[in-house]
Amino acid sequence: MTENQHATNGVASDDQMNDEKYECTDTTLTTTNIFKEESDLINRIRDILHLDEEIQQSNDDHLPPKKHERKLSINGITLTAATLEFKIERAKQKFGAGSMEEAFYECWKIPPEQRTLEIWKLGAECSKKLRCFAVAEKWFSEAINACRSHNTNLNIKLEQARIARFYSIYLTRYPMIDIRVDERGKGIYAKRVISTGEDIFTDIPIVHSQTVDTLTISPACATCTTSLLTPSLYFETSWLQMSDKLHKQIEDNWPKITIIPCTGCHYEIYCSEECRLKAWNSCHRILCPSNNSAAVELYQFCANRQTIVRETWNSIFSPMIIAKLWAMIIIDTADHLTNDNTLSSSIPNGIETSTAIERTKEKFSEFISTGDETYIHTIPRMLRIMQNIFDHSSLPFHYEIDEKEFSYRFYQIACNAQSFSSPTYAATIYSHFLFNIRNDRNFCHILQKYLHGEPRDQVFGGLFLLQSSLNHSCDNSVEIMDCQVTPEQAGVKVRCKHQLKPGDELTINYVDLALSRRARRAMLKRAYNFWCECIRCRFEGDDCNSCTECRKYSENDRKSFPACSRCRAAWYCSADCQKRAWKHGHKIICRDWTKERSSSSTN
Repeated sequence: MTENQHATNGVASDDQMNDEKYECTDTTLTTTNIFKEESDLINRIRDILHLDEEIQQSNDDHLPPKKHERKLSINGITLTAATLEFKIERAKQKFGAGSMEEAFYECWKIPPEQRTLEIWKLGAECSKKLRCFAVAEKWFSEAINACRSHNTNLNIKLEQARIARFYSIYLTRYPMIDIRVDERGKGIYAKRVISTGEDIFTDIPIVHSQTVDTLTISPACATCTTSLLTPSLYFETSWLQMSDKLHKQIEDNWPKITIIPCTGCHYEIYCSEECRLKAWNSCHRILCPSNNSAAVELYQFCANRQTIVRETWNSIFSPMIIAKLWAMIIIDTADHLTNDNTLSSSIPNGIETSTAIERTKEKFSEFISTGDETYIHTIPRMLRIMQNIFDHSSLPFHYEIDEKEFSYRFYQIACNAQSFSSPTYAATIYSHFLFNIRNDRNFCHILQKYLHGEPRDQVFGGLFLLQSSLNHSCDNSVEIMDCQVTPEQAGVKVRCKHQLKPGDELTINYVDLALSRRARRAMLKRAYNFWCECIRCRFEGDDCNSCTECRKYSENDRKSFPACSRCRAAWYCSADCQKRAWKHGHKIICRDWTKERSSSSTN
């Protein structure tokens, strides 16, 4: 096994989500960052246009002073109606001529309180073309405020600016794809022809944790997810029954496994000192029981390998991934405050801490969060465990976890987590062991009574920024596979399943494709809050008592309509209906899905 293919994007349990949904988005963009980028843009424009006059900007109060920094301001200026109209027309002319720098500068010189909806939109478009996406996001937001009514087009443009800001590095790295936003939401699309079997992009998780059900039976490095299966763990109780000589023979042929435990606790293990240090610096120093005694209860719960515990948990993914997410926010915030404190030589106050927290949380804001807001009441014990951990005296500051914050983060994981692992699986280690002993027949014969087949592989759940932008289709165009993205980091790769043309959307499947249309739609509605209208769902039926094409019901309950002879997932009242359905789109999705599902799962 060199690659492990995973079928579902989310790993949420269907039993945990009802039709009543909880929705929240974290859209914070710190004021300081916006003013800094806007000031930098104006200074850059002034250098390009060779403008020497010095203007002072009131927004400097939000920025740390810098030596020789030019100050910009348009305070205290009120334009006459004629002057305002002239400047608006001048900005439009510059934009029409393609001079984005001059057009934005003309927009910016108009005092904020006098900027019209047209100017906010124009300035936003200019800054977007100049690739100053934070500024574009701010100006589109101001345009929405100036509009004073719901404007779908402006909301889409605002989200497009956010997408460009978040994903500009990815889109530069992978020029064959684009991320678009429309009324349906965000999606990834092909920019050129992508061939069947072509690897499109790779992605590494922002945060990840091993699933509870594989944590102790298939140990792995908590950082790089490499399997750490040792002979004693594989043979379990049989290991104690073996002689020392047999132990040595097995260990000599077993692939070399190095286990580096956390120096402060026995709960986390790593494959190297580098992985241990990386975990400590990113999140574990907040959660290590040697520092935070309240975390012991969480680690003990995960070690029990229970995914359904009354009042505590009811999900496939581990609660540890949520704890790690909060720990990362705290550590990143503390680092920002420390760096800022070094520059300003002052102790950060509550407002500065809150601002730093919001800035740090922003990197998780693109992950949608939708689900039943009352679900938190079914696991009150887990809420208390998390509150105790993040109210511990060892933390650099208190991080409040109320029901809203817990629900928001829970559903971010439930809706977006992707299962993955390092391609160095437990089964890979076991296969190498069998290969090493293949020529020693006597040794193989002795081991027969101890071997119990291929071990279960380690599985992790992770949040992937780019991969999570893939939408669902029951006729998915791409598939997710495990990948060693870098020598130090495992992740996922997205591979083309069938040829894509420019403009085609990249889609994956969130549910088991062998299920009936009714079952798939029900699961998607409960878990992700949408009713699937993909091409497969449009041209498949629910049962033999209604015509899939014309929706006619069978007059005789005992006499059902004949099914499509190939896929047996559509029923027609007549040959004419079947021909029309075939022409309209059924031929695109008509296949034996059960066989295809079985075939793909063995690859």
